[in-house]
Amino acid sequence: MKTFFVFVFFVATSLSAMAQEVVNHLLIARNLGEKVMHDGLSLRTFGFAQTLNEQPPIPGPTLYANEGDSVVLDLFNVSQGAPHTIHLHGLDVNQENDGVPHLSFEVHHMDHGFYYFVAPHPGTYFYHCHVVSSIHVQAGMYGVFIVKPSDGSNTTWDGGYSYDQDRLFTMSEMDPIWHEDSVLEHPHDTTVEVHDISIPAYNPTYFLVNGKSEQQLLEPEIALQTSKEAVSFLRMANIGYLANRITFPSELNATIVSTDGRPIMPAEVSDTLWVLPGERYGVLIEPLVDLMDSISISYVNMNTHLSENIQYIPVNVSGTNSLVELNQDLGFKLYPNPSDGAVFIVAPEGIPYTGLKVLNSLGQVVYSELEIKQSNQSQILNLDLNQGSYSIEVLYENQTIDVLKWIKK
Repeated sequence: MKTFFVFVFFVATSLSAMAQEVVNHLLIARNLGEKVMHDGLSLRTFGFAQTLNEQPPIPGPTLYANEGDSVVLDLFNVSQGAPHTIHLHGLDVNQENDGVPHLSFEVHHMDHGFYYFVAPHPGTYFYHCHVVSSIHVQAGMYGVFIVKPSDGSNTTWDGGYSYDQDRLFTMSEMDPIWHEDSVLEHPHDTTVEVHDISIPAYNPTYFLVNGKSEQQLLEPEIALQTSKEAVSFLRMANIGYLANRITFPSELNATIVSTDGRPIMPAEVSDTLWVLPGERYGVLIEPLVDLMDSISISYVNMNTHLSENIQYIPVNVSGTNSLVELNQDLGFKLYPNPSDGAVFIVAPEGIPYTGLKVLNSLGQVVYSELEIKQSNQSQILNLDLNQGSYSIEVLYENQTIDVLKWIKK
């Protein structure tokens, strides 16, 4: 009997030493969310929240684990109507925990469903509802699951590339028609494996990065701020129904190092990256010069091969100031921004200015106006310039007093 207890103690101690962390995540499925778009339009959404009193964000909460961790996902469905699941896109879990309804299970109103898996190799993955997934994903039931190396370090994988900051950019689109009750309130028959539901043609009018678009991309949680020789790891993920053609300024020295959680060997140096629906890529950037520019994301219709829209992620490479700080020195305003035509510059009351300079991303002056006399009024610029990112220097007696970031569509 003594030998038996000694053996059990030895085995338990050994297993404890080898065990990784147990990571628990709660996701609350809701179908009465609301999202206000960049132009003020409010759309009904579905989504995942982590508390009962919060509006489900789009994308959903970003979930984390380290390689080797034991992960428990608790899906609590407070939605009435259709059930929900969590499909772990790209994580290679077993079928029981894969979230495809007729192959695993569905979670119905006021029920909990639990998913168990060990976090595999480091990478960027999606989770989304797989119940009538074309509708539920468009409605907002998606998010990103990030697996970091086993030690949680800022490296792409164990023994991989090191980086200074980690940024996630999730691309998607929204068609307002698909967010009407006539589409979202679809019937659901639990006795069939495949649902035949009539849906309208998909014509998105909102093109999103991390759930935001247009002038919202200037906000600090979207705009990319870095410094010379600092390494940033960009996770580019597409959960929309259009392809994304991403173009990086050459000064960023973009290197594509991973795809769908797997290293690319050898890594590819390129200023252009295509990300198709459901794909995720890891890109390292290491700028060697100061820069004010933008990463452009073209949303391409895979049937027509035409670009439906272009969004711009502002990029500022400098030692100190952020984009927002540069735009708040004295309170000069620029709108609309981005714009594809005329842009207005509004001076704060009581602060005169006598000139303007418009510079492209290479620092070249493409327009100047050095004898402005009505200095306390709005200034209208209607310049025939190419698409891209520009900086507008506001001058007083030939000295720069404010710098505005302008994205020309």
